[in-house]
Amino acid sequence: MKPFSQLGSLALVLILSLAAGCKKGQKNYTPLPGYSGTPGASSGLGKGQPILPSARPLTPDGSGANGADVAGVNNPDGANGQPSREEIEGMLANREHFKANTVYFDYDKSAVKADGKANIQAVATYLKAHSDNKVAIEGHCDERGTEEYNRSLGEKRALSARDALIGLGIGADRVVTRSFGEDKPAELGHDESAWGKNRRGEFILLTPPSAGALR
Repeated sequence: MKPFSQLGSLALVLILSLAAGCKKGQKNYTPLPGYSGTPGASSGLGKGQPILPSARPLTPDGSGANGADVAGVNNPDGANGQPSREEIEGMLANREHFKANTVYFDYDKSAVKADGKANIQAVATYLKAHSDNKVAIEGHCDERGTEEYNRSLGEKRALSARDALIGLGIGADRVVTRSFGEDKPAELGHDESAWGKNRRGEFILLTPPSAGALR
């Protein structure tokens, strides 16, 4: 009976080794302050889908209705005077025009850094000179944290950049925010070099279909 016993022991060791190998291949989530969700839990949001405010009119004062901290996530109706879906559907999106004006954020932070203010000023200057154009701000995160947490943080980053534009005189109804969380990294990698480039806010120029080529 000893050979069978030894064979059974070897099989058990092999099974345990394979199980350990699977665990090593799983994503390591870094716990982030203020989040108590289960690592890896689904956010319930479509992966890679932009978060846009639903079509609804602005309030008379242009402030939107019932403001919330995260438009499109905690506030599905949209808020803070963002343009409605109807207002931006059909506009032409130019991802290259403001590419050099991307702003970057510190780990787990949504405040615009001092070195990003000049980029936001450049976006504001252009929009002031082209009153028929709007801009979409996309918030992004590095891979650490859960999808749900990063969607929320990405939107907060986009909203922070939006607030800066509004502070420079751009109408709230010309700036829409959306978050991709960790879904669209600018650079693949698992170190600070890549993470620093992925914690960003990108500005997408929106022009009316009748505008034709950029001026």
